[in-house]
Amino acid sequence: MNDGIRFDLEYETMPWHKVDAVVFDIGNILIRFAPDDFLERLFPGDEAMQQHMHEHVYTGPYWPMFDRGTMDYEEAAERLAAEFGCKKEEYMNALTGWIELKSPIEEGWRAAKRCRRAGKKLYLLSNYPQSGYERLREKFAEYFQVFDGGVISFECHQMKPEQEIYETLIERFDLEPQRTLFIDDMLDNVCGAMKLGIHGFHMHENGMMDRFFL
Repeated sequence: MNDGIRFDLEYETMPWHKVDAVVFDIGNILIRFAPDDFLERLFPGDEAMQQHMHEHVYTGPYWPMFDRGTMDYEEAAERLAAEFGCKKEEYMNALTGWIELKSPIEEGWRAAKRCRRAGKKLYLLSNYPQSGYERLREKFAEYFQVFDGGVISFECHQMKPEQEIYETLIERFDLEPQRTLFIDDMLDNVCGAMKLGIHGFHMHENGMMDRFFL
């Protein structure tokens, strides 16, 4: 199997005839994920607490376990309180409070709707914890109706950019990699897909999807 290519480097606009399915990441493609902003709102005026939670929660060792579906927030909060001394309730605030602060990225949804109008199948492929994902699907149910399905990390206990999660996507939806495009804001995740023959689009600048999906 040949590697996929980066469409954002090869084409100025979407070559619709080359693709049957388009796969979207969620975080910072469809739904905003901004830890610094979330922490400012969850712990207003307390910069020390914001920094502590950023270091030990959002970039700490337990966060990938939520995405993989191998640890829940309650257990993590108990461990963090024992390790670092803040109250369990404060860790729970950082661990779960961000869920209600999420907002849609309209550029991403415009791209998804444009792909749907062009007759393409639409799928999700994202590293996401269970409670956060379930709340997103509830809160933004109308938005997500445009998708035909997806693979979310907590469900399969696999994560991007591991090869297995892309293989799960391909097998579950019977995708032809060379006829599939994957959009992500993390280059490593795009490259992971391309190694399996899926084409990639690295979304790293506001306006890219609006310019590309004409």
